[in-house]
Amino acid sequence: MANTNTDALIPEFWFQAFDALDIGAYNLQNFISRDTEALLAKAGDTVNVPITPDLGDADNWVPGAAITATGVTQATVAVILDKSKKKTIGLTGKELSLPAYDLIEKYGVPMAKTILRTVNDDIYKELLLTNQVVDGTAGVDEDDVVDAKTMLDNAEVGKAGRILVASPDDIGTLLKKDAFQYANYSGDNGRAMNEGDLMRKFGFNIYENNIIEKYTPADLTGAINNGNIIVGSTVLTVDGFADSANPVRNGDVLSIESDTSGYYTVTDTDVDTDGNTVAITITPGLRVQTVNDKVITMKASRSMLAMVPGCAAFAARSYAALPVGVMSAVYNFLGLPIRIVVWVDSSTLNVNVQYDILYGVKMVNDERVCRILTA
Repeated sequence: MANTNTDALIPEFWFQAFDALDIGAYNLQNFISRDTEALLAKAGDTVNVPITPDLGDADNWVPGAAITATGVTQATVAVILDKSKKKTIGLTGKELSLPAYDLIEKYGVPMAKTILRTVNDDIYKELLLTNQVVDGTAGVDEDDVVDAKTMLDNAEVGKAGRILVASPDDIGTLLKKDAFQYANYSGDNGRAMNEGDLMRKFGFNIYENNIIEKYTPADLTGAINNGNIIVGSTVLTVDGFADSANPVRNGDVLSIESDTSGYYTVTDTDVDTDGNTVAITITPGLRVQTVNDKVITMKASRSMLAMVPGCAAFAARSYAALPVGVMSAVYNFLGLPIRIVVWVDSSTLNVNVQYDILYGVKMVNDERVCRILTA
């Protein structure tokens, strides 16, 4: 990888950073539906994905009697390419004199990793919005995986294409369990013991993803701040969340004092002028009526994801390569179209290098994904 001093002006040179990248596992973009990408290519930046309705049981009918049709309103979820991400660096003449290997390792590889991490983090946070939750915080094991399977079964989710995605820490925990480790239990011909890989268990193909351990919801405590809130309410007015430095986030999981029905998932928040949380929107709606001053506790956890690809939709599009005169090109890496642009900044005479991508992700059916909370 020789540096001729002009190599750094060529996008292809900088794409080598992806080949040199020790990426770990950033693969969520390839585990959820990408059927919308072709539609977005024709329809702009938004496509409406239809949601399969639940029509209930079949109706009683006497053959020959008058037939009355039930009107159907198609529910949809909009997948929008609304996430525009980039990483740009400026290289001085001193830096450009470095050997090509050093340019890639010191600058290209960290830039490439930021793109992969950011895309996977956004997908992960979207999947956290499901209200199907299994509590494995006491020590995740095979029973929790079976509970997630049962939850998907009860939601009538198809068994084809089921996957389980977990952090390296949680994969390590499962590897220590007899049900996953030994060939006569796991049916993987010793792959778990010999290679440290979990292949397939309880109907799930199992994968590792490094972004999951990067997102641990804050361990925060506040309280209800209004009178009786009826069953079904989705907005909780709260106080006590002096959390401007570590705020409640979408996808966080909470429990409410005296409500033993299970966890709730945060889908939105309101904050005051100091940045402290004053209202929390949850899913599902309250299962148990609550009253003023009942303590709300955010569950500190990360999540394993048991799902099928149809739970969410992802679409990515590169920005167009720029006209002649500016060096730019589009490359595909792990299913992500990434544009690399190189140009000279006339004000500083630095050579600027930018990686960028345009994408969108949206939950389509939260019954098709289950979170297993882990410590």
